[in-house]
Amino acid sequence: FQNLLEQNGSIMDFLNAEYTFVDKQLAKLYQLPIRETLRQSDGFQKVELTESQRRGGLLGMASVLTVSANGVDTSPVTRGAWILENILGTPSPPPPDEVPSIDADVSGATTIREKLSLHREDQACNICHRNIDPLGFPLENFDPIGRWRSKYPASNGRQPSSPIDPSGQLSTGESFANFAEFKRVLTETRGDVFARSLIESLLAYSTGRNMERLDQYEIDDILARVKANDYGLRTAVTEVLTSEIFRSR
Repeated sequence: FQNLLEQNGSIMDFLNAEYTFVDKQLAKLYQLPIRETLRQSDGFQKVELTESQRRGGLLGMASVLTVSANGVDTSPVTRGAWILENILGTPSPPPPDEVPSIDADVSGATTIREKLSLHREDQACNICHRNIDPLGFPLENFDPIGRWRSKYPASNGRQPSSPIDPSGQLSTGESFANFAEFKRVLTETRGDVFARSLIESLLAYSTGRNMERLDQYEIDDILARVKANDYGLRTAVTEVLTSEIFRSR
C-alpha cells in the first residue's frame, strides 16, 4: 500500500502485480530464488516476479491466504466468500438455517469439488455458491498458511493425496485454468468493482460510518476521476479526502 501510495501506482496492482515484497523468511515460504541471497537484516525488499506467477497482488500474499483459512485446512467456499466481501465489496447473504454446513476436509475419498457440486443441486444453495465457489477454487493451490501446493495432503495415511484443480468459470462466463489466469480475469472483468469497493472502504474508514444510498452518486464521480488517472492509489486517497462526503462528516 505504501509503495503504491508513494508512486501513485495503479489500484489494479492489488489484484495482479508482477512484483511482491518479501523478507528472508517470506522469500523462503514463497520459494523465491532470492531466498538464497537475501539476508535477515535486509528486511522487506521489492522483488520482481519474472519467473513466477504464483504471487503478486493481495491474493498471493500469505497473510491474506492465512486469514481466509482456518489454520488447519482450506475451503474454496471460505476463501471465495472472503473475496466477495473484502475484494469485491459484495458479500453473500448468510445461508438458510436449514442448510447444513459443508465439510471442508478435502483429503477424503470425495473431493471438495464433488461435495460442492452435490451441494449446488439444491437451488437454494446454488444461488449463492455459483458466485462463491469459482472465486475460491484457484486459491486451493495454497495451503492454510499460503504455501504453494499442487496436491491435497493424504488423509492420515488412509487416503492418497489428490491433485488440485484450480480451474473455474465465473458466473458471468469468464473461464480460467489456473491462479495466474484467475488474477488476470479478475482484473479485466472486476477491476472497476474492486476499485469502487476500495474507494468505499477508504470513505468508511475516514468518516467512521458506512456508505449509504445517497453517497453513491459522489462515489461514482470519484471512481470516474480515479479511472481517468490510471487508477492511481494516491489519486483515490486524495479524491476521498477532498470529497464532500469526507469534509461534511
